[in-house]
Amino acid sequence: MKKTVSVAVSGLCTALSVVLLYLGGATYVLAYTMPMVAGLLLPALRRTFSLKTAVVTFASTSLISAFIIPDRECSFMYIFLFGLYPLVKDAVDKLESKALRVIIKFLFCNIAFAAAELLLVYVFAIPFIEEGESRALICIIPLLMNFIYFAYDKLLNSLMLVYVAKIEKRIKRIFK
Repeated sequence: MKKTVSVAVSGLCTALSVVLLYLGGATYVLAYTMPMVAGLLLPALRRTFSLKTAVVTFASTSLISAFIIPDRECSFMYIFLFGLYPLVKDAVDKLESKALRVIIKFLFCNIAFAAAELLLVYVFAIPFIEEGESRALICIIPLLMNFIYFAYDKLLNSLMLVYVAKIEKRIKRIFK
């Protein structure tokens, strides 16, 4: 495909991702849901266009969202976890040992989540838990994030199968 088509599609996907992340600030639940939805665009870009197109889309979305999205938690969940993971997922999935894949995914999730939360707490002074909330949430939230992360991994696999079977040929025909 032409380079201009890749650049244009990357720009469109960046704009859509920024809008999704902006909507993530509407409620607390969407602060985690919208970064996941925005991250779903990246594997399709990688497969249809190139890794470079997906990386440029991720980088531009991350940069723009870091500056204009009012909900820092939403943009950081995209930057550190749900936007970055689809770019490294293929490399991890190529490993032969299933146990090693699971361990690396587990470490990636926990390190990325911890980095995002530490930045939010210590740089932006956004508390991890609000006053009056149970201290048990300090343990429960990371556990829930692991569950959500592994569900997101399965969702990426399933959606890529659907994308390849039903959508990719149409996309390629449109952008020929």
